[in-house]
Amino acid sequence: MIALTIDAIIAIGIVWLALQTVRGANVFSAIIMFIVFGLIMSLAWARLHAPDLALAEAAIGAGITGALLLVTWRRVHVLEGRTPQVGMAARSLWLTLPTALAAALLIASLGWVALTLPAEPATAGELAWQRLPEMGVSNPVTGVLLGFRAYDTLLEMAVLLAAWLGARVVASELRPGALPGPAHEEVPLVGALLSLVVPISLLVAVYLLQAGGSAPGGAFQGGAVLAAGGVLLCLTGRLESADQTSLIERIVLILGLAVFSSVGLMMLPLGEPMLAMPGVWAIYLIETALLLSIALTLVLLFAAAPGLRRSS
Repeated sequence: MIALTIDAIIAIGIVWLALQTVRGANVFSAIIMFIVFGLIMSLAWARLHAPDLALAEAAIGAGITGALLLVTWRRVHVLEGRTPQVGMAARSLWLTLPTALAAALLIASLGWVALTLPAEPATAGELAWQRLPEMGVSNPVTGVLLGFRAYDTLLEMAVLLAAWLGARVVASELRPGALPGPAHEEVPLVGALLSLVVPISLLVAVYLLQAGGSAPGGAFQGGAVLAAGGVLLCLTGRLESADQTSLIERIVLILGLAVFSSVGLMMLPLGEPMLAMPGVWAIYLIETALLLSIALTLVLLFAAAPGLRRSS
């Protein structure tokens, strides 16, 4: 009974927060509701026994995405003096409600069809589970991401790199100073807080990377946690925008994509399929490269800068 009550509260909370996000009185309140929505979604994934998705939703969906939305709101609303508004106008309400009802009816119909279909044997899942020991990992999520659907994971990294390149193209068209970095003002105890939080974020990121082979974790979750440490350094003025991307930053940005592709191509002369994993060492090598690339890309997107440097 208690578990059912918790599930009902989470389900109602998700729907209510989604409505508040869409119908927020202003952009700032909508962003806050979106962040809380992501946290509640992570609880829902945890209740569905999907801890990997719960970690990803909390770290990336609510954490990093929320930080990106907040810093964008600050630059547009505070620094440029704009007052963007959200919410549904009265004239659009007549279109929104029928569309929402039609979408709900479609989802309910698809759900009913899925529930009434005869159950098919889960041969794909059983086959993947049986072949999991061949990859040297016991976490099925990691095995699927880097083994059975490695193409998807590789393309996800390509999309992330393309997102940063697209952001740079857009930023280059803006007038100089349109996206200034956060002002640096020394606050008591900030240095002590950073000396504690940043090493912890690095430690947690390394743990998530190492644990991904046998427990919830991996490169994406670890990269998001490591990026959170970089975001703190940007917010406190320890890191500031650089005029150009340094050579090291360029290498790290493409490191995940390059290492993943190189390992996959390396197996072709041996008669193996492309992106086949030669061993568990390859998985951790790829995951490490992905973690570094993900973390740097997210921090650069947050800073809206081509590169970063230590503040003088």
